[in-house]
Amino acid sequence: MKNKRYTKQIISDYVVLDIESTGTQFKVDEIIEIGIARVRNNIVVETYSQLIKPNQEINGFITAFTGITNDMVKNMPSILDVKDSVLEFISDDIILGYNTAFYLSFLNFRFNTRINNQYMDTQQFARKVFPDLKNHKFTTLVKRFNLSKNEHRALEDCISIKLLYDLIKKTMAEKNLKIETMWSTGKIKNIISNNTVFDEA
Repeated sequence: MKNKRYTKQIISDYVVLDIESTGTQFKVDEIIEIGIARVRNNIVVETYSQLIKPNQEINGFITAFTGITNDMVKNMPSILDVKDSVLEFISDDIILGYNTAFYLSFLNFRFNTRINNQYMDTQQFARKVFPDLKNHKFTTLVKRFNLSKNEHRALEDCISIKLLYDLIKKTMAEKNLKIETMWSTGKIKNIISNNTVFDEA
């Protein structure tokens, strides 16, 4: 069954979402950081960043990967303590991320709710817009396009995702790439945009 929440659009108003976690299994591992950036007219106008105290220890691999230690989170709120503030910040915006469904699965499970916002995935865009890259891992894209100097912290990664989306839009405009032709295997609705000016930040 087609996911009606997943969308592909060229837009200037949205929120960018990223999380850090103790592992990759949303029913087993826990969220240790949430970052969100609100974008209006292609500019970040407000951010949300919060470390989360998990019920399990953060192992050495995750600490080395993210820089987040057990001491850093020991006095932080629990995931349910921040539920209302996170959902309020996201509001009804389209959510932009990288492998976005993965992070939404964590939030839905840990919040015991279902976030029904439409969402987009820059990984899928990158595969279409930059097909010649050796792979489309986030680390590869960040290094290739010099998007950030601090990966694997939630808010910093939000900024990198936003910059990646800016670059995708700019490249699509330069190459006259259209969403409806990039994804030609299915019908895509409500993706028409008259926006031809993109933030190059």
